[in-house]
Amino acid sequence: MKGFMKTVRAFSIIFIAAVIFIWFLRAFLLLSVPVGQVGVRTQEYGILGSKGVKKRDYGPGWHRDFGPIDSWVVFDSTIQTLEMTKDPSHGDEMGRDDVKVQSADGYAVSVDVTLKYRIKENGAHKLYQDTGSGTKYKAVVRTKTEKVCMDTFGKMATEDFYNPKERVSREAEAEKALESILDAHYIEVVDLLMREVTFDPAYEGKIRKKKLNDQNAEVNVSLEKAAAERGKRQVIEATTKKIVKVISKEKEKELAIMKAKTDLQIAEIEAKAGKYAKQKKADADLSLAQANAESTKLIKSAEAKGEELRNAALAGTGGSTLVALEAARNLKVDRATISTAGIDLIDIKKMAEKLGAEK
Repeated sequence: MKGFMKTVRAFSIIFIAAVIFIWFLRAFLLLSVPVGQVGVRTQEYGILGSKGVKKRDYGPGWHRDFGPIDSWVVFDSTIQTLEMTKDPSHGDEMGRDDVKVQSADGYAVSVDVTLKYRIKENGAHKLYQDTGSGTKYKAVVRTKTEKVCMDTFGKMATEDFYNPKERVSREAEAEKALESILDAHYIEVVDLLMREVTFDPAYEGKIRKKKLNDQNAEVNVSLEKAAAERGKRQVIEATTKKIVKVISKEKEKELAIMKAKTDLQIAEIEAKAGKYAKQKKADADLSLAQANAESTKLIKSAEAKGEELRNAALAGTGGSTLVALEAARNLKVDRATISTAGIDLIDIKKMAEKLGAEK
């Protein structure tokens, strides 16, 4: 049990000693560089290496800091903004901070300028050697930017500030010039923007009057163009009416020709139809006459044949019978007394024989 307690005590002492050592190491021998910043280390004494500024930047993380041997400077590594504006409530400095430009035609122009920039990658230690620690480099950026803007924008006539294309062109020119200048100070230009522009009140009155005159001139030109267009429209309308009349007359002429052709075609068709109808009627009449003649011929032939058959029938036994029937038919007796003892009136054959029919 005693041995176990000694082991626990020994481990506790070692753990406490390790914690104290780590705390001491962090407090006196290490330096933390936060995210978004970059460190520059200077070795003050040539004990654990060469003396002077180390030729490298130290990114976020823990780095050695051996008390009086090492000294550190930390810079902002993110994109920074320089804003120069006449608005006293904005900008990097208190009060009015715009860029004052004298235009090529001699008028005072106030320009608000915004610059986006950052320290070049692995350039913080060179920047430190060039301008020193702290924010001294920001003063260099401001001074160089203001001078470049005054020189570049000063080439513009006052009226050019109204021209978007001219402004964009001068912005690009100023940005390119500033890139070349600040590159020597280990600063990278991200973007340069000319924002609000304010003119001299005297020039504003002049330009306003000029703009009104220009607008009036444009109105007069527009009125002249409108009058010219009206004249063109009237000519077009007259020409159109003339063309319409010509077309109408040609249309009427074509319609008359078409009607005459149609009437002629109709007359030809009607003549052909009448001729065809007469021909068909004549053919029909001929066929009918032939049919009637043939029919009459057949009837007469049938009548002759019937008469011949009748004569033949009269010449035979049937003839006497017919004569007897005819005699009986022509016999007219008002009153007769016949004895039924010798004559049977129901016996047709005997009655016929008595009237002259052959047996």
